[in-house]
Amino acid sequence: MACFVGGWGHAEPLLPVARLAEAHGHRVRFAGQAAVVPRLAAMGFETFVVGPDTLSAERLPLVAVDRQAERGVVRDHFVGRYGAQRAEALGALFGRERPSVVVCDEVDVGAVLAAEIHGIPCVTVTVLAAGRMAPGAVAVDVWNDVRARHRLAPDPDGARLGGVLALAPSPRSFRDPSVPWPPVLQAVRPPILDQTTRSPAPFVYATLGTVFNVESGDLLHRVARALSTLPVEALLTVGPTIDPGELGDVGANVRIEQFVPQHEVLGRCAALVCHGGSGTLVAALSLGVPVVVLPMGADQPDNADRCEALGVGLAVDPMVADAATIADAASMVLSDDRYALAAGRLAVEAAAQTRLQDVTELLALLDAH
Repeated sequence: MACFVGGWGHAEPLLPVARLAEAHGHRVRFAGQAAVVPRLAAMGFETFVVGPDTLSAERLPLVAVDRQAERGVVRDHFVGRYGAQRAEALGALFGRERPSVVVCDEVDVGAVLAAEIHGIPCVTVTVLAAGRMAPGAVAVDVWNDVRARHRLAPDPDGARLGGVLALAPSPRSFRDPSVPWPPVLQAVRPPILDQTTRSPAPFVYATLGTVFNVESGDLLHRVARALSTLPVEALLTVGPTIDPGELGDVGANVRIEQFVPQHEVLGRCAALVCHGGSGTLVAALSLGVPVVVLPMGADQPDNADRCEALGVGLAVDPMVADAATIADAASMVLSDDRYALAAGRLAVEAAAQTRLQDVTELLALLDAH
């Protein structure tokens, strides 16, 4: 059983484990929110709708980042509220379906809890690359409150939050070194490296993801204007609920689409302009693509910090940046070789990490059940 509590960025990282489980004879079913499971069903997976439904197509203005509030969302909502809700709902589902192994995103603590209650081994996959907002970093006390309500023993260090095995499909050094590396956590080779080849060209890809794209005010318009001034070809994806036509006329060098699979474009990028979501960012950096980050919320500011600390890109404040500022940052990343060289070092690191199919602890779990 594969479980995720957020949007596509929480579901997609589970796919490589799901495919590996299928190759080892397992029947894989996904449990997540209603807006996401149809996409998984179209891939041939059985699905269950298990809330909460957190996604919305409502267009919202861009607001200033409040890092403490974002940590509060993980602590009070994803762990305290949704963790308790999903522990009940998934517990009932596990009781009926009797999965032999559970895999979930690291924020789906309800799945971790339900698996523990039912004695099912649980594998977690990181979706917060910098690590600063992981439940073990911000919500151990709330985790223990939820555990107490289910009459489970205290877990004072949050060691059980990672399940019996935790997988980090990102360059190991991208994780903030101030955040402890849990004993069960293993860095694995990012799947993008086996989905595409690197053939850089004078090309820039820009995206604000599929959640924050509708919470970005006029930022997409500013990004489109910035791309229009660059002396290279560019692609901007706006997400499935936004009409590309609303951005109006753009430069002949800019193509606008709702969605393009990232593995089709990241390999040939000279630079990426993005919101800093972990999935997009890790995929780009694992291929050695330098970045311009426009962080709007969630773990994006933490990821932007790591990009600047590692020298792989620039962070730009989306609240105040006009099109010219965004274009200047992109031009800097394109023209200054230091960014590409630093990103290349992360790519070398990522490529040397253990392949998922060679993680002995994971194979033992899959072959034992």
